[in-house]
Amino acid sequence: MGREAARAEIARLRAEIARHDLLYYRDAAPELEDEAYDGLVRRLRELEASHPDLVTPGTPTQTVGGEPDSRFPGAAHSRPMISLQNSYDPAEVAAFDARVRRELGVESVTYTIEPKIDGVAVALRYAEGEFVLGLTRGDGRTGDVVTANLGTLPDVPSRLPDQWRRVLPGAREFEVRGEVFLTLERFHALNREREAAGLALLANPRNAAAGTLKTLDPAIVRGRRLSLRCYQLFPLDAAEEPPTHAAEIAAIRRLGLPVPEWFAVVSDAGQLGGRLSELQALRETLPYQIDGAVIKVDDRRWQAALGETAKAPRWGLAYKYAAETAQTRLRDVVSQVGRTGVITPVAVLEPVTLAGSTVSRATLHNWEEVERKDLRIGDLVIVAKGGDVIPKVVGPLPERRVGSERAPRRPKVCPVCGTGAVRRDGEIAVRCPNHRCPAVAAGRLRHFAGRDACDIAGLGERWVELFLEHGLIKEPADLFRLDRDDVAALPGWGAKSADNLLAALARAKQRPWAARIFALGIPGVGAATAGVLAARFSSIAALRAATADQLQALPDIGEIVAREITEFFVTPEGGRLVDDLARVGFWQATEAAPPTPPAESAVLAGRTYVLTGTLLQSTRAEAKKALEARGAKVTSSVSRRTSAVIVGADPGSKLEEARRLGVPILDEDGLQRLLRGETEDDGARS
Repeated sequence: MGREAARAEIARLRAEIARHDLLYYRDAAPELEDEAYDGLVRRLRELEASHPDLVTPGTPTQTVGGEPDSRFPGAAHSRPMISLQNSYDPAEVAAFDARVRRELGVESVTYTIEPKIDGVAVALRYAEGEFVLGLTRGDGRTGDVVTANLGTLPDVPSRLPDQWRRVLPGAREFEVRGEVFLTLERFHALNREREAAGLALLANPRNAAAGTLKTLDPAIVRGRRLSLRCYQLFPLDAAEEPPTHAAEIAAIRRLGLPVPEWFAVVSDAGQLGGRLSELQALRETLPYQIDGAVIKVDDRRWQAALGETAKAPRWGLAYKYAAETAQTRLRDVVSQVGRTGVITPVAVLEPVTLAGSTVSRATLHNWEEVERKDLRIGDLVIVAKGGDVIPKVVGPLPERRVGSERAPRRPKVCPVCGTGAVRRDGEIAVRCPNHRCPAVAAGRLRHFAGRDACDIAGLGERWVELFLEHGLIKEPADLFRLDRDDVAALPGWGAKSADNLLAALARAKQRPWAARIFALGIPGVGAATAGVLAARFSSIAALRAATADQLQALPDIGEIVAREITEFFVTPEGGRLVDDLARVGFWQATEAAPPTPPAESAVLAGRTYVLTGTLLQSTRAEAKKALEARGAKVTSSVSRRTSAVIVGADPGSKLEEARRLGVPILDEDGLQRLLRGETEDDGARS
């Protein structure tokens, strides 16, 4: 491949990987299985190895993929919190052992093996035995502070018994790291509760745990009953660390903190294969979902000698087990209409047992995927289940076709209301444009009543459809016009249920400003973005009048989302929804005035900055707070309107983007001069 072709593919891969990183780390809504994602990273690594002059410090092969969540304060990790390199091939395990022995200059190495829990990595800091700080992985150097949420976990003691001093003699402060997850039992129980309430099912335990941990209300986190298993321990002062990983796990257990139920030590690499297979066989008996095994060099002195890259330790490897698969017949491809009108294909399968349950439907994501995989009704297909409630169709077995199979067709009309389907420019989604479509209306109402929106208890999917069927509601504002006697007369209802619903509706008008913005269902505006909007605009009128430029100046809002927001308010449907809610008292004249900045803020008012790399004189969170205190905006993406990019050690791709766009660049000294008011980006270097 030529250099320019390689440059183009590298740019495409970096952008695609960055998008999937945000979906996985920030939104807890991944679109790719781990193996497909790792394939993208592997291809990027191959191209960079062939063209080392195209490698940049911020490339995904050198960095952890998380980004800070603007809803939570950030804090620096005591040590970088990097991730393990993944492997799917036993030959790669053998190559890992060979490299380790070669670099250490020894004949054999003792390894440990433990389950790779499919959860959310966290760090917990204890000072004098008291839990004082909890962080997510974030970007590996800075994590989101979720101390209050982690403190609700039964597995996280707020204070350790005094025996902790005997476990780590001389330590005053130490850190444990581990994985937060939902047990499979709890996950299925929550889905049974949600199904009974008519709510959408949680997709899988990992996404549910990630979303729960980023919930702003600790009471909700407590109700989900998350669990923890720890795998790393180290003091933050001069105290001595456990000499081996096996001793480390034993020390964590002696502290009273939970560790994985299965753990093995092998003194020879020849035993690795057998113990990996043993763990795989036990996979279904564990209380949590695992996607593989973690192999580590046991001796921590050897770990230090082997070192680590910016992205992964060289002394550890994650061996991923293949997703469970089965073969079955594709009976049909049907259409499902969501609240935004998107018409999604769903595979109807001959029932087959997979991962301990019988499945008969599978997601297909979009119609382009159906065509790309060349799926045909009547095909024998492979389905995989890596923990999702609805499995995925991997692909067909074309060699088993008999000639009667037929390709499903993209819908030309909405399957619910019969309106002609449309595709917007630049989108792959097929949509029903009818705002009054019963499926769209039902989806909009379910979203409006959801926990992160108006939190209208008792108004699940089944009851929304019942209310629609009886003509009691059509739009969200109609909920606030419901007559108590009409509701009480519905099948399955009564006076007490009706009173409870009306009380929940009254509380909905007092929900946080951000939750009510989220309730509108503006395309592209999730709970986090709604929080950003609520912090900037003091009323629905101010938000409605916002320009695209004003919106793009806010953290985490790009051109596409800014356009979606402005278009929502000027469409007849969006305008009518907002006005109708105003008539029932859903909005307040002033919701929450943005905090008045101090007088010094005029120094940087109207300016926008981007931070990248590791700052040595302060954390990025502290720098962001200092800039905002002076009236500046701090965003996560570089554009031509960016006033300057502030660069620390090991900067990411934002530095390259700043150079490409000709945006001024400041080092840490320049940042400090800027904060002292001694310069207006003087000394910026390009």
